[in-house]
Amino acid sequence: MKNILIANIFGIGDVLFTTPLISGIKDSAPSARVGYLCNARTRDIVSMVPGVEDIFVYEKDELTRLWGFSKRQYLEYLRDLFTGIKGKRYDTVFDFTLSRQFGLFFALCGIPERVGLDYKKRGVFLTRKIPFTGFEGRHVVEYYMDLLETAGIEPRDRQMKLVPDRESLERASEYLAGRGAGEGPLAAIIPGGGASWGKNASRKRWSAEGFRRVSDLLVRQGFKVAIFGDPSERDICRRISEAMEEEPVTVENDLSLKDYAALLSLFDVAVCNDGGPLHMAVALGLKTVSVFGPVDDKVYGPYPPGGDHRVITASEVPCRPCYTKFKLPVCENEMRCLKGIEPETVLKACVELMKRKSDQKKRTP
Repeated sequence: MKNILIANIFGIGDVLFTTPLISGIKDSAPSARVGYLCNARTRDIVSMVPGVEDIFVYEKDELTRLWGFSKRQYLEYLRDLFTGIKGKRYDTVFDFTLSRQFGLFFALCGIPERVGLDYKKRGVFLTRKIPFTGFEGRHVVEYYMDLLETAGIEPRDRQMKLVPDRESLERASEYLAGRGAGEGPLAAIIPGGGASWGKNASRKRWSAEGFRRVSDLLVRQGFKVAIFGDPSERDICRRISEAMEEEPVTVENDLSLKDYAALLSLFDVAVCNDGGPLHMAVALGLKTVSVFGPVDDKVYGPYPPGGDHRVITASEVPCRPCYTKFKLPVCENEMRCLKGIEPETVLKACVELMKRKSDQKKRTP
């Protein structure tokens, strides 16, 4: 393979789940040129993925706007995307869009080998495909790596990877030093996340009070705490910080994804919900403690599991996980899968991870 395109138009976590596949491609064919088709929200994430040379953006909302505003501009947008991809003469596309239309689009772009998951028989234009009904039983990354093997590549590295640029890291280091972070382990508290669920996002989120209590407990244990969120999560971040016994090092809601990743990479541990920020933290090399409610952590959890990552779930809630095959049923159990999680359990996981880090340093010659 000489030129390879990865097509994934979904959220941050989905994009990061493809990074082991990119590592596998580059290990097998170091000279291969890798392009990536993503949405506008994840473009900055893709720009930090090692091995990606070309980035193409497909934004459904922008196309919808253009269709209503100007049919000519709509067609020009599609034409530019088509000519951009076609001009790179890709030999293979790994198509994660689960879309019949994109399969046809890539065929028209002249990409001879089209590899993907055949969801609801939409893979009619794929040349290599695996029947697929939804992610269940094993991690999404494993499904993606199956496609790599289908294309004849045996993957060696299964780590997710995200590398902030030097300028962003320098700004982040200076900023954090100016905030007086000083000595002691740094804990990132991320109470939001999961924006791709839209109106149902709250179904994945542990309570603000839970995050507030664990923040105070971490401070008592000597951690320096910062609170992270996107602009839409400003209110929950403010409520947590204002209710804390001690003011956090910083509260951030206006960072670009590049600056967010750079600043987050300087922390030791992230405490978060299931969602994109969790997978960013994993790919950046942080230790993580994540709260999972209706979603199966064996499918969507930190990858690889275990090691530096702890998943917290409520005990004795037989209905979880209930989210399966992209469907979330109505909760008839008062969200016990989230309400049953205690801050002390989360704190214990954080302390154990930091002790593990300390023990590893002692064993290093």
